[in-house]
Amino acid sequence: MDYSKFKTPHISNAEIKNRADLARGGLCDGKVPIDIENILMTLKVNVIPLPNLRSQINFDSFITSNWENVYVDNDDYLDDFQYRRVRFSLAHELGHLILHRKLFESLNIRTLEEYYNFYEQVPGDQYGYLEAQANSFAGYFLVPREELFKYREEILKKFRKKLEDSGVKIKDEDLMEYLINPLAEIFNVSGQAIRIALQNK
Repeated sequence: MDYSKFKTPHISNAEIKNRADLARGGLCDGKVPIDIENILMTLKVNVIPLPNLRSQINFDSFITSNWENVYVDNDDYLDDFQYRRVRFSLAHELGHLILHRKLFESLNIRTLEEYYNFYEQVPGDQYGYLEAQANSFAGYFLVPREELFKYREEILKKFRKKLEDSGVKIKDEDLMEYLINPLAEIFNVSGQAIRIALQNK
């Protein structure tokens, strides 16, 4: 198949957030951290760790056009430290399923080789738009904003109290960096995902 004329349909950030919120509401109880593997299992999508996926072809994950399998890097999958990255990759692939279902089905990608052919042939800007949409979905799906801001306020309140007790005055915005690790722990995502979530309401 010739992918050189491929165009990514426009989906606004507000629409991506709305679809992530709706999907999460229909697929889980909303407790954090979101159990993304269980959600994929419920949708009958197999999570398959593949040796050397990232080191050989620089992909964290990919999903087949028939939505039966999502492949992730085996080393990352088994590494507790890297597993947050894997969770985001799984939510990213769920984003493709929710946002790009018909589009992906039309691509008819079933193997790693076919995915790589698509990656090599598709115009770079169009591939970038497609991946950015799935990344936005993953961020909204794994980090529900209502929960994020609730926990942010709880943590800020504790910091403010400690600072007041010691006589130090610092603006809330200057405390934001201190929130990253505690929030990343709560949502079981990377610090980078939390930074982006705090900026994108």
